[in-house]
Amino acid sequence: MLQELDSLRDDVGVIRQRQGATFPESAPAANPVFFRTYSRRTDAGLRETWDQVCDRTLRGLVELGKLTREEAAILDKMQRNMKSLPSGRWMWVGGTNWLTKPKNFSGAYNCTSTNLIDWNAFGLMMDLAMMGCGTGAIIEPQYINQLPSIRNRLNITIKGEIGSTPQAQRREFTQTHIEANTATIHVGDSREGWVKSYQTLLELSTDERFTGDIQVIVDISDVRQSGETLKGFGGMANPVKLPGLYQRCASILNKAIGRQLNSVECCLLIDEAAVTIVAGNIRRCLPEEALVHTESGLVPIAKVRVGDRVLTSKGFYPVTNFFIQGEQSLCRIQTQDGSFECTADHKVAVFTDVYGNYKMVKAQDLQSGDRLIFVPQTIPGTPTELPEFRGKVEGKTKKITVPALTPDVAYFIGYLHGDGSVSSDGSRVRFRVHEDSPNILERLIAVGSDFGLETHTLRTPEQCRTKAYELQFNSSALNQYLKSFKQAFQPLNIPDCILLAKADIRKAYLAGLADADGCHSQGVLVASVHQRFLQQIQALYASLGITTRMCSSIRKRTGKWEGELVTVGAAAYQSVENCFEKYSLQFSSQKRQTPKSFKDHGFPKAMVRPIINTTQYHWGAIHQQMILPTLKKYIPEATDLVPVKVLGVELNVRSAPTYDIEVATVHEFVCEGILVSNSAGMRQFLSEDEQGATAKDNLWQQDTEGNWRIDPERDSLRMSNHTRVFHRKPTLEESIAAVQKQYYSGEGAIQWAGEAVARANADLLNTPELKKDFLQAYEQEKAKYWIKEYYPEIDADELEHRIGRFGLNPCGEIIGSNFHCNLSEVHLNQLDPDNYKEQEEAFTAGALSVVALLNHQFLEPRYQYSRELDPIVGVSFTGLFDFFVHAFGTDWLRWWEAGRPETPEGLIFKRGEQKYLNFWKDVVHKVVWEYCDRHQIKRPNRCTTVQPAGTKSLLTGASPGWHPPKAQRFIRRITFGKNDPVALACIDYGYNVIPSQSDKDENGNLLNDPFDPRCTEWLVEIPVAVSWADLPGADVIDVSQFSVLAQLDFVMQVQSHYVTHNTSATLELRSEEVELLGTRIYEAIQNDEGYISAALLARFDDLQSFPRLPFEPIDKATYERLSKEVKARRRTDDFCGALSRYDLGELSEAGPSGCDSDKCMFPEQPPTS
Repeated sequence: MLQELDSLRDDVGVIRQRQGATFPESAPAANPVFFRTYSRRTDAGLRETWDQVCDRTLRGLVELGKLTREEAAILDKMQRNMKSLPSGRWMWVGGTNWLTKPKNFSGAYNCTSTNLIDWNAFGLMMDLAMMGCGTGAIIEPQYINQLPSIRNRLNITIKGEIGSTPQAQRREFTQTHIEANTATIHVGDSREGWVKSYQTLLELSTDERFTGDIQVIVDISDVRQSGETLKGFGGMANPVKLPGLYQRCASILNKAIGRQLNSVECCLLIDEAAVTIVAGNIRRCLPEEALVHTESGLVPIAKVRVGDRVLTSKGFYPVTNFFIQGEQSLCRIQTQDGSFECTADHKVAVFTDVYGNYKMVKAQDLQSGDRLIFVPQTIPGTPTELPEFRGKVEGKTKKITVPALTPDVAYFIGYLHGDGSVSSDGSRVRFRVHEDSPNILERLIAVGSDFGLETHTLRTPEQCRTKAYELQFNSSALNQYLKSFKQAFQPLNIPDCILLAKADIRKAYLAGLADADGCHSQGVLVASVHQRFLQQIQALYASLGITTRMCSSIRKRTGKWEGELVTVGAAAYQSVENCFEKYSLQFSSQKRQTPKSFKDHGFPKAMVRPIINTTQYHWGAIHQQMILPTLKKYIPEATDLVPVKVLGVELNVRSAPTYDIEVATVHEFVCEGILVSNSAGMRQFLSEDEQGATAKDNLWQQDTEGNWRIDPERDSLRMSNHTRVFHRKPTLEESIAAVQKQYYSGEGAIQWAGEAVARANADLLNTPELKKDFLQAYEQEKAKYWIKEYYPEIDADELEHRIGRFGLNPCGEIIGSNFHCNLSEVHLNQLDPDNYKEQEEAFTAGALSVVALLNHQFLEPRYQYSRELDPIVGVSFTGLFDFFVHAFGTDWLRWWEAGRPETPEGLIFKRGEQKYLNFWKDVVHKVVWEYCDRHQIKRPNRCTTVQPAGTKSLLTGASPGWHPPKAQRFIRRITFGKNDPVALACIDYGYNVIPSQSDKDENGNLLNDPFDPRCTEWLVEIPVAVSWADLPGADVIDVSQFSVLAQLDFVMQVQSHYVTHNTSATLELRSEEVELLGTRIYEAIQNDEGYISAALLARFDDLQSFPRLPFEPIDKATYERLSKEVKARRRTDDFCGALSRYDLGELSEAGPSGCDSDKCMFPEQPPTS
């Protein structure tokens, strides 16, 4: 057959030029993307051309799929003409000898999903990641509760040095020797060796053979050095982080001794393996709980997302990137006001003069006496509401009504945190109120009424034998509700509804807290034994521009820490007075006299004295600084920023998950009141467009290696942005709240599991009536019984598998359980809307390229069982929007602009869309099912999907997936390492090159010269226009103004008439559309319209605020000018020839991402042979 394929091409006169690839004129980014992402090294050391990639990948498909001559011909024709392409993973490894080995089969798949039920699952995911396959984990309690409890403490010792064993003497596989309570792990020099050492460590923590702590000696001598070429897969080894893997994992495991791992710990263990596979430098980071001052309120850095506007010393600026940095050691900066934690390399702003100039200094290099910077600016915050009541009300228990979050209710919550209690028996809520403050009682009782409570119990001071009233609400419902705010013997935390709230809510909360647990007469804002809570309160005051100081001590009698916050500075004193006069019920009667000294912040004498000498100010020996009010008298133009004195720095105080962000233009942000530097940037090995990259951030948060994880039962997986899986239909309020949460924090998307499970059981639910009946049963938690009743022949294992098919892959387009994601992609922008034969051939080729992979037999039983029971294929498309513009013209664009209304013309458009979509779906299913029947393979019950389709779309210039483009014309920026051969070829080809966002000077300013010695990464700038940009009337349509409801309407059209898995969608919206979208999602789920999930991305129209984005809209004149400049600079029209002049040596990274799209980007993971 392979020889016939060669002769077939010769028969039809296919003449291939080997010197270069021929890509469409509408895809100017194709050459750099192709040679950077999909072109392998040949045996001669040269890069493959497009035709050579086609030769290799087509041979692999024909051989694996046992394709007929006719099938091979269609595949050949469609792929070479870029009308239908296999997955990005297949384009990289398809047809290689490496992929013929069963142990490497998974490397051909975009991504996977694995139920986390045993230690082997952890090892499998590391193995998959090392093959370049994206790894997904379902971390629901029903799965992780099957893991054994941790029983053994692991003490790790690393032995040897990487690369010290001569190559000929290296162990290929890991060997473990156990003697008494000592285990020695000799790490093997192979993919299997790395994986086995990792999994062995996990297994030791639960091994019942040991009688005490285990001394674990990890010998890494046999592991090859960084830089040695990996055979078979491509790229080079990089084990620089491997030695730290074992200690980091042991630290996580040791904290769980005596119990099972929780979901966060499982997530961290997966993440530790991921960051080991491709090493990176230790980064400048902040701990996950650090509160960042955003325009929307105080947000933990783990929840900040691209597009959020954060406070800087120069106002609010947008976040342009977000980084998960893994668990790292932290240092603690001790200041006169408290403390601040970050990694030792993280830079903080330090004043260099009194005029507001400063430099960024690493935390570990700070000196006692340095002045950090407090930015005294109030952040606006967001209108927020109290969380919904999710408790159960049984029997005669009276229900409560959750009131609106008013200042009075915020005061109530503050007072609860200060001097309230929520009884552990679940029956009541108590408050203690001083006998001199009956007005506080009235406020608390009034708020109780707002909760729907008509009665209360009040004990007088005489009855209590104290100087306080005891107010008690005897309501188990209120008790249940308020346990989310306070529980006995648990640390206090400020709820999100306060952290994110508008200023009046924050002030009222602080007033209630101060009335309950402060001392107005002594200037104490709050006292507490909860240190992190006090730090949160300090940050909350900072969000109002108020400086406070934490004073703490250790009680001699108990040995416990206790602290209090006090106001610092005249300006802060006045701000607090203004706040409490309005919101406190005690302050006016109890406030202290104006103090003689406000303990103000000041600049050091050494900095001020050269400006204000002794003739102007009487400097004495006791003067060590000049406070701000005094300084302002002498130098009115001095800065309004507040200097905070550094006392010292403690290193290695603890370890924690860390994060960092990138801030546009100014490269700084305020965190817990302190001005800090942002990250130096993260290396991006593949091109990403803004749409895809931000969609990934908003739907599934991944680490740099592409690991995805989802825990639908809990909202605590800080290592990833996540979706919330509903096994019942969400309410309208939940739907709107989820959209609002996604809009502001990037988290909390709804996934309706019932629809996913129903679609994944389409072979059983083969009529609309059966599907509707099943969905009703699913919502009533009777889905298993329904299947048993209708299909009693299904055994227990298959039943569990069928009910568990709500797992989504990272991009959200494939549903299933323990599956491998098998995709292909039709490029609709390359097809003629009037040529149905061509369309049929394209979708036929797409179907054949995925169904051929069903011949793989996986070695891992759980994956093979899933493959046999529920074979997964997904034929996707890209360029749908472009196709329909060409099919229906600019009238279709104007209809979009109007919101896709169901007018007579609109209904004609919808029927036209449906005709195409249904036709394509029918072609795919017909081809897949006929092939399966002929080869005795079980038919997949769902075969169509739409992926985000970012990277491969660049090969033809398609608008990704179903999405509209961001503009008709734009600059596309693609990231390369400095002096990368492909980037050098781009220069010869005429494209402009600038330093990337990761390259900055010592002050955090972007570099401008790509050849600056400090520059490490380049951005290649390519002017691009969509294929219909010059259609008459198309220019006047602003696609960035399309409403979110119009987008969702289009998505549901695709979901209903083409997709049988799920449509990966990133809906872009503005704040005023939040409620509209939440309502529409609610209706789509309630009415069983087929909705499963979608990612959301807030629109930001001020693109000028984002320097050097991967994507920047431009007008026609700018596009034409830039295109002319490209041609004027061009030295050659042969890109491949230009590349060959620079292309020597081996790249450290090679191949496409695990999920070949910009929305779900898994950086490549090179395996060993």
